[in-house]
Amino acid sequence: MRRMTLRLLSSTAFIAGFAAPAFAQETFPSPSPDADVVIIDQVQLGDVFANMDVVVSGTATGASAAATATGNITTANSLDNDLDFDAAQQQNGEVRAASSISGDNVFGSPARTITTAYGNSASSSTTNGTDFSTVTQTSNSDVDASSAITLLEVGDVEMTTTASANVNQYQTENGTNRGYQVQTGNANVTATNEAQIGFVANSGAIGATATGNSVASYGSTTTSYNGAQQIMADGTRVAAVSNAEISDGTNVAVSATSAGNNMKVENEFGYATLGRDVSNLYQENSADIDADSSLTLTEWAGVSGSTSYGVGNSALISNVGSDTGMYAIQQNNGDVATLATFEGGSNGGVGYASSTSIGNAATASLCHSCGSNPILSGKTAQLNNANITSSAYASTGHDGYISGSATAIGNSATYQSFSTD
Repeated sequence: MRRMTLRLLSSTAFIAGFAAPAFAQETFPSPSPDADVVIIDQVQLGDVFANMDVVVSGTATGASAAATATGNITTANSLDNDLDFDAAQQQNGEVRAASSISGDNVFGSPARTITTAYGNSASSSTTNGTDFSTVTQTSNSDVDASSAITLLEVGDVEMTTTASANVNQYQTENGTNRGYQVQTGNANVTATNEAQIGFVANSGAIGATATGNSVASYGSTTTSYNGAQQIMADGTRVAAVSNAEISDGTNVAVSATSAGNNMKVENEFGYATLGRDVSNLYQENSADIDADSSLTLTEWAGVSGSTSYGVGNSALISNVGSDTGMYAIQQNNGDVATLATFEGGSNGGVGYASSTSIGNAATASLCHSCGSNPILSGKTAQLNNANITSSAYASTGHDGYISGSATAIGNSATYQSFSTD
């Protein structure tokens, strides 16, 4: 028989206990005496800029522009041994990355931009060992990524634009992950796409993602303990904008995604927890969150549309076949606003505009039929103090099907134990 143990705290109980929340770092056992020891201390004082411009004259069989700017970056990996990883990163200068493609025509491989800007970036991994990681990241200056494409005709177009103040990732195989991080964002984060194209013959994927603080933990045949304190400061803004104007296009998708704090754990065949009862995941977002996507097609075919998603705090854990827990405290103080716009002309296919805004989101998922009656347990406290707005606009001329949706949620907590049978 499978069991699920859940506890959701009311806002009254949350406020009563908020004076001394249990988000202090948990004490882990010591690494083995012969563990690989890595100690990193990085401070970036100056600005970091990366720029890539590609110009197409005539018709090219492919075009690609990539720009990556990072204030501080560190990586630690260990094979067949424990890893003792202690990193501190501070970014005080601006970080900006920009890429563009302009000119005439691109057919064959896609016209592609990949633009990435990180204030601080850390990653660690182990195989057949334990990853003991403590990471402290502070972003004190703006982080911006922008991409632009201006072309006459393309077969396919792809734009991937990502900006984040602080990023950390764990990867563990056949071992144990014991990770804890403190992430603080004190400045703005922006990701922007601008596309102006005469003709898209086959497909288009245009996406911008902006995140204040982000942690991802992946494990296979792994026992995974994950904890964090993530804070985005008051007076800051996290914004993603994707705008595309296309005269004639087929299967074009435009998206914008913004998050203040984000933590994700994906594990299989091993106990996994996001926070623990004695050391909760703590997320506090005071940044304003904006996501704005817009697609204009004078003529179009296939399925095309615009999607915007914004969230103040997001916590997600999924596991396969083993006990799973999520213990989280989330407080959102920043306004969350999303807008999705689709305008289609004549001879249309299927068009859509979808917008979603959430103050706090927490999700725990377990495949119980994949193991021997695993248990899903947890405790979540959520408090939203800000305005949550979602708007969508969709229009079309004749011969087209159009749909739209707008969703606004203050707090969302989901625990799900499912079967694949």
